[in-house]
Amino acid sequence: MSSASRPVVVMKFGGTSVASAEARASVARSVVAALEAGSAPVVVVSAMGRAGSPYATDTLLGLVDGMPGDARERDLLMSCGEVISAVMLAHELRAAGVEARAFNGAEAGIGTDGAFGNAAITEIHPGPLLAAIASGTVPVVAGFQGVSPEGSLTTLGRGGSDTTACALGVALQA
Repeated sequence: MSSASRPVVVMKFGGTSVASAEARASVARSVVAALEAGSAPVVVVSAMGRAGSPYATDTLLGLVDGMPGDARERDLLMSCGEVISAVMLAHELRAAGVEARAFNGAEAGIGTDGAFGNAAITEIHPGPLLAAIASGTVPVVAGFQGVSPEGSLTTLGRGGSDTTACALGVALQA
């Protein structure tokens, strides 16, 4: 079966699912199982762990609590946890013998209305993800983020990684 004819399945993994090496290995096994079942997985991840964990969103925000700043910079900071998770999981998948590539929201083609901290997805251009799938690569997408019409990174608010997974599912006809 060619990679272009495999059904796409979007698999979303939350913070505790990617917080430890053991948890990431379990996720990799789930992705391998989806591949073996004939699916083309697209993985969406949240930031690792919960508040207090080094890369959790609330922990990252704690770094600037009480300091002057702006909403654009807060979004830049908050997006880091998901990017770290995507990179770590892509490495884990490659270690398990699966070709994988991490994507941030912009690279995944996720466009937003530009509202910092609580952006709405307005469009998805899935070409880069479809190209990865066609080449046999598993895309690992940093959830919770997209890009404004002006090119700024924006975050989708609480539950944004779940929103990312749902929107990608529709755009990819998963």
